[in-house]
Amino acid sequence: MWVEQILNVLKQSLLEKLRIHHSVYRLPCTSEFLEELISDALKENGMNNDWKPNRSHSVSVDMTIDEGPSISVKSGVYDPKKNQLKFSGSRLGKHKTIEDMVGHVVDTSADVYVCLTKADQDWSSIPEKFENKIYYLFVFDKQSLDYNSAIWYQKGDIWCLDAIGLSAYISPSMSYQLWTKVDESLIGSPEKLDIL
Repeated sequence: MWVEQILNVLKQSLLEKLRIHHSVYRLPCTSEFLEELISDALKENGMNNDWKPNRSHSVSVDMTIDEGPSISVKSGVYDPKKNQLKFSGSRLGKHKTIEDMVGHVVDTSADVYVCLTKADQDWSSIPEKFENKIYYLFVFDKQSLDYNSAIWYQKGDIWCLDAIGLSAYISPSMSYQLWTKVDESLIGSPEKLDIL
């Protein structure tokens, strides 16, 4: 229910906000700027939430809708040839075992993920002011990311997970950050937002 409502609001409301963003900036909208646009779009459509522009938020949750779900906002990269989304998650270095790392991710994950991504082939390496900016919007439930769906194994010093439609890894050389690749078969097809 919430996933569909959030998706319907954002696929309409984000277009104008992204146009305004790109009237000033050539680079993709990410991080706190993206969180604020999503928060404002939701509020303007009756979904009040607790996001604040203070660059401080709890682990894995960027905002919570009043009497509704918690939301994690992600940018990332979409590969339309593989129908696959890739994004980063929590840094897990303070946890000593893979069981603790995965347990932390599962226990603290938001109810709903909102991912506004780009496909590398749609963007110039140095975007021009007036070129089209194309985003792909995914909204999906946390159950789509079952990090307990298969056994984590070590490949050198990297922890890896390979399941049907889902792969992930945690690398010490990257601050033990969780990286996830998930197929459309688990999270649905994206809405394409073309910012002219």
